Amino acid sequence: MEKLRGDVVIIGAGVAGLYSALLLGSMGWRVILIESKVKSDIGNKVCGDAIGIHHFRELNLNIPPNVIDHRYNGVVIYAHNLNYNITVPGEGVSVNRFRFGQWLLKQALDTGVELLDGYSVIEVNVVENNVKSIKARRIGGGVIEVEARAYIDASGAKPAIRSKVPLEWPIAERPYTTDFNLAYREVIELDKTIDWINTDYASIILDTHIAPGGYWWVFPKRRDGLVINVGLGVVWSSNNNPRRNFEKYIKHVFPGKILHAGGGIVPTRRPLPTLVWRNVIVVGDAAYTVNPVHGGGIGSSMLSAAIASKHLNSALEAGNISEESLWGVNIDYMRAYGAKQARLDVLRMFMQKLSNNDYEWIIKNRIVSGDNIYELGTRGDLADQVIHTLSAFIKLLGKPSLLSQLRIVRSYMKKMSELYTDRYPTTPRELSDWIIRVNRLIEEYTHIIGYERGVLVKW
Repeated sequence: MEKLRGDVVIIGAGVAGLYSALLLGSMGWRVILIESKVKSDIGNKVCGDAIGIHHFRELNLNIPPNVIDHRYNGVVIYAHNLNYNITVPGEGVSVNRFRFGQWLLKQALDTGVELLDGYSVIEVNVVENNVKSIKARRIGGGVIEVEARAYIDASGAKPAIRSKVPLEWPIAERPYTTDFNLAYREVIELDKTIDWINTDYASIILDTHIAPGGYWWVFPKRRDGLVINVGLGVVWSSNNNPRRNFEKYIKHVFPGKILHAGGGIVPTRRPLPTLVWRNVIVVGDAAYTVNPVHGGGIGSSMLSAAIASKHLNSALEAGNISEESLWGVNIDYMRAYGAKQARLDVLRMFMQKLSNNDYEWIIKNRIVSGDNIYELGTRGDLADQVIHTLSAFIKLLGKPSLLSQLRIVRSYMKKMSELYTDRYPTTPRELSDWIIRVNRLIEEYTHIIGYERGVLVKW
């Protein structure tokens, strides 16, 4: 059996893994990147493709023009019948995921990163409470053992390392089925343009019948509107099948040639309680860095990779790799994005209880504005002024129960935010007690709103 050794082993060549490899490789470390796809297929991922341009700006990442398929001025959110909508401002783009992945890969390889493509992790060897090595099998046979000082799990929603470490490690936390959305989408070259689609905006349709617990979308990928990314996400349950719903309710609306199709699983919850343990760091979908409400994860995945790489570089230089030396990953990530996710996780569970009539009423009566939603999406706050301003209005329109529910949501969003900011553990020793407090708060909240969390997932 062939054996390799490096400073860092990264599992997964999605955006989080590729960006981690690029950053750490440019810092001079020997990085070994392991990916189950072959090199020529890296970047070929099922995705909505849309991302706010601010993510690239915040990372100072200058991506080439050919990576961008189309630009948006914002998002239009529709009620189920398309009769009412709210426009949310905000510059965004539709990326070409394949070109983006291949571009990131080239940048990483140019720094000296070693790629093991076509390999899947089959074993994680834990020795003396650290990951000693991993074994991976190549497509068609052949096993390789790779050893490193540190390991980054960037392998996606079904994590390759995190699911194989001891269960007492907090990064091994098992989620609930409702912590995920199942998605299916097609990129279609239309036979003709669709009248209601404005190519200056991405479109989101809130329809609990077609997309229970999620939404369906139309994201134009070309200025003339003839190429679109259209799909849906549904909360994971035995009753929900996104492809079946797509073919039954959506496909006939958009006749044309299918350019790409596929499905996947998307984590839509708060982040892992810790992104680090022992000599392992978890980033991207494997760490649940996706926005719980809209399901976008490209920008936050890269953010987690940037933060992880910065702290791992310092730990490698100091020759001390442990949860203590890496704890700054958690502090920085929770402040930058994790606390927002935790707040939005509370909102997400409430939104999954709403009906089509509820959404139509909210949009029709302009209960929230596009600016309100933009603020909610960027900062994760359910602003106090929104509650105070709308109190009399909601009562006047005959929905006092909605006001009461919003107050509950606001209260628990605030409590969750405090746990992930001011009360987040400053050291690993405080983590177990903090996890208990978070779980108690979630159990209390879900009981009050009558939210069923499903069952625990095995990975």
